[in-house]
Amino acid sequence: MKKIFLYLLLIISTSVLISQNNTLLEIGDEKINTDEFLYFYNKNNNEPNAMSYNSLKEYMNTFVNFKLKVHDAEEMKMDTAKSFTNELNGYRSKLAQPYLTDKKSEEESSKEYYDRMLFDVDVSHILIEVAKNSPEDTLSAYNKIWDLYKQLQKGADFETLAINNSQDKSVATNNGHLGYYSVDKFVYEFETEMYNTPVGQFSKPFKTSFGYHILKVIDKRPTKGKYKVSHLMKVVPKDISQKSREEAKEKYQAIYEDIKNGKINFEAAVEEYSDDKKTAKNNGEIGWISIGGNYIKEFENAVFSLNNIGDITLLETSYGYHIIKLLDKEGIKPYEEQKNDIKAKIQNTARTLKSKTIVLNTLKNEYKVKTINENIIPFYSLITDSIFAGSLKIEDIDSYTKPILTFSDQTFLQKDFINYIMKFNRKGSPASPIKSFVDSKIIAFTDKVLIDYEETQLEKKYPEFKNIMKEYHDGILLFQIADLKVWGKAIKDTAGIEKFYNENKYNYMWNYRYDVKIFEYSDTKAPKTLQKLLKKKTSNEEILKNLNKKDSTNVKLAESFLCEKGIEKNVDNLIKENNIPEQDGFSKIITNIEDKTVTYISVQGPTPKTISETRGNLAADYQKILEDNWLKELKKQYNITIHDDVLKSLSK
Repeated sequence: MKKIFLYLLLIISTSVLISQNNTLLEIGDEKINTDEFLYFYNKNNNEPNAMSYNSLKEYMNTFVNFKLKVHDAEEMKMDTAKSFTNELNGYRSKLAQPYLTDKKSEEESSKEYYDRMLFDVDVSHILIEVAKNSPEDTLSAYNKIWDLYKQLQKGADFETLAINNSQDKSVATNNGHLGYYSVDKFVYEFETEMYNTPVGQFSKPFKTSFGYHILKVIDKRPTKGKYKVSHLMKVVPKDISQKSREEAKEKYQAIYEDIKNGKINFEAAVEEYSDDKKTAKNNGEIGWISIGGNYIKEFENAVFSLNNIGDITLLETSYGYHIIKLLDKEGIKPYEEQKNDIKAKIQNTARTLKSKTIVLNTLKNEYKVKTINENIIPFYSLITDSIFAGSLKIEDIDSYTKPILTFSDQTFLQKDFINYIMKFNRKGSPASPIKSFVDSKIIAFTDKVLIDYEETQLEKKYPEFKNIMKEYHDGILLFQIADLKVWGKAIKDTAGIEKFYNENKYNYMWNYRYDVKIFEYSDTKAPKTLQKLLKKKTSNEEILKNLNKKDSTNVKLAESFLCEKGIEKNVDNLIKENNIPEQDGFSKIITNIEDKTVTYISVQGPTPKTISETRGNLAADYQKILEDNWLKELKKQYNITIHDDVLKSLSK
């Protein structure tokens, strides 16, 4: 209910807001101006007579009721509760993101991601790892990778250099050949080189968090998208004898040929032969597979070698033998259909770094950011290598009061930076020379406090953001107080709802209902006895007990239900075919010798539904009563003033 409420409340309108500062509505000491009223009005009114005085006045009633409830919640200090502020701040962080990114570069990053989705790249690489905390090791790795690059330029074989030099552990099994991969499968720097390097060529050395790389692009192809497959799997232990291995291969080759030639159904073969019991329960279905997923490369390659739905292939892997069947495949959807999902996915990743940088540079110019270097210099000796072991101690932090950073009306002191940098005082923190470390943290600190400050200015700079935040603020409060005063109260107030039911039960009536019982019989003597018992209104249990004394299969109750006309088609047909009237107490027994059935139909006149039978409608009506009473109390409790002259001035 909460999600539906927020969704209805927060639909964004493209309507143009009329800027007015006049007070339109007063509730208690709260003054609500025309801007807020028009924002909600324009979002909820698309009628031809919109902005007419009558339309504005009609909407004002809804608006007053809404603002009364929110005002009541604020008077109860519900907007100061931690749960409320946490929820609102969570929404605020998400809503603020579009205002803290550069739209053009964000769009470029999103489009780049999509364009890369369209191709799979077959790639090999050489990795020279770099140990942390060791400038000497970094220099050694740098020299090593450039030496290999020069050898490649002179015609050295890439695979041979990878085998002899690459420190990627997988080189032992793949000779440096990673295979086909698509977007988002590697760190961004590697992916960029992978897509930018022409087929058949190798990249210049580049660095990632893993070390230095050179990659070679073997092939690029239009993406395979994703394939849905099932498989039949035979597990072959690694220590099995060669003879047993050959026998297993021969057996599954034969099964594969039988499936291929139509001698045996694939699903039946899965049920009988597959060792993967988990997938065997679902005809061997594995699900959707994409390039660079969670499956070993040879399995993935076999899957994407299939072309047509229904095709099968046989594969031997280190796990055993697989017979794979293609069930479905799906290509890449158009960009416009995926754009929003892509933007959400790449938000706050290395891909959006350019966008963040542009925004930060803009803000630094706008707010005239200034660092006071002479007050930063002491940190080069104050911060020591002990921070990388988590043992740095700085005494009397509050005494460090010299300014290090200013912008707009903000000033940050040395102690502010100390409190920030001490968050990195832990074991395993990335290490570098102290000066470089401090300088990088000064930059990070500046960026953080600048973005934090900009977030506080969004309402002032962007009216639409202010309006959206006001919606979320009021929407959350409205939900919480409505739950307290109406929804939750209606659920817990069993005595109140029972009293309401007793006073209004004749508003919740059954129409004429038809009690239908259909008995099937095998004993030809059963119909007469059935008719007698049914006329006496004998219970179903007694009827079956009486007629099945000698043979439990003589009679069985095939169907039994009580329903109104128009609910069950077969009941409607029985009523029509047998001219059953709307008459309380009427009953009829219908014997069908051909079908060997006896059908009993009795009519029940209109009666009030029980509480349990009408709980949904009853709860909704009771909630309406609670809400109406609550609004009456609010209108008595708070002074409400609508400035009709201001409302008229808004009309067209």
